[in-house]
Amino acid sequence: MLEVNEVKIERVLNPTSIDLGEYVINPYFGCEFACLYCYARSNRLAQRKNKPWGRYVDIRINAPELLEKEIAVKKPKTVLLGSTTECFQAVEKKYCISGKILEILNRNKINYVILARSPMIIKYLPLLEEGYCSKIYFTVNNLNHEAKSLLEPNSPDFDERIDTINVLLNHKLPIIPYFCPVFPWISNLKDVFLNFIDSEFIEFECLNFRLHNIEEIIKTIAMLDLSINEKYENMQHNKSFYDQVWQSIITDIETQAFAAKKKFKVHCHGFGDYFKNTYADNTHLLTNDTKI
Repeated sequence: MLEVNEVKIERVLNPTSIDLGEYVINPYFGCEFACLYCYARSNRLAQRKNKPWGRYVDIRINAPELLEKEIAVKKPKTVLLGSTTECFQAVEKKYCISGKILEILNRNKINYVILARSPMIIKYLPLLEEGYCSKIYFTVNNLNHEAKSLLEPNSPDFDERIDTINVLLNHKLPIIPYFCPVFPWISNLKDVFLNFIDSEFIEFECLNFRLHNIEEIIKTIAMLDLSINEKYENMQHNKSFYDQVWQSIITDIETQAFAAKKKFKVHCHGFGDYFKNTYADNTHLLTNDTKI
């Protein structure tokens, strides 16, 4: 049972270290999708909640009102939407907080970047087409039913997400299919570029082995295949094996990209490093920013 709370916040435009905007807006706190690998689980506010991630959503009911006031003072040029929540999860149907925020940003001619994985974003096509949406990173993956039910139990179906990406592409919106995270031996990367014929390129992010709950993730993977679990444990402790696995996956992606004549980018976390929050534009036919 999802716990929904209406709360008031003191600030809606928060400075961010993610290089996609000067400020970040999160219309909600918490996310019903309950992805096991979500880095927002380690957020200090989430830790203070002391409730299972995915079981609650706080509705920041006064966010639109605050945004109008803060824009006048802070005068942001670019903002990021959805760094620690899904802006278009089911509660948006009732509260429309994200929709109101898009209207305010458009009215004030402020560019914005969106991180999302919910097909409900299509509801706001007219707002997105007004010209101030500078980029949408739309997360997708390709896990079998059992893996998905364990790793992201309440997220939308992948086929539905692929269809959503293609609808947005057909409307000429600046959307990037974001394949994340890549799970070695679990994510199916076969023909990944063929799902998005109209996309200039696809970005990939490899699983971050420095997530605070990586042990839980590995134990969950063991429920799928014990032999895979042993490989994941080896990746944790053996840098040479870690590098070898990711390089093999990157080579596979590169081969497919050449065949499909598509651009790509891979965000690969260095052994022992944490996510550095970089989403720099891909300006070459084939590139990656691996640090392995």
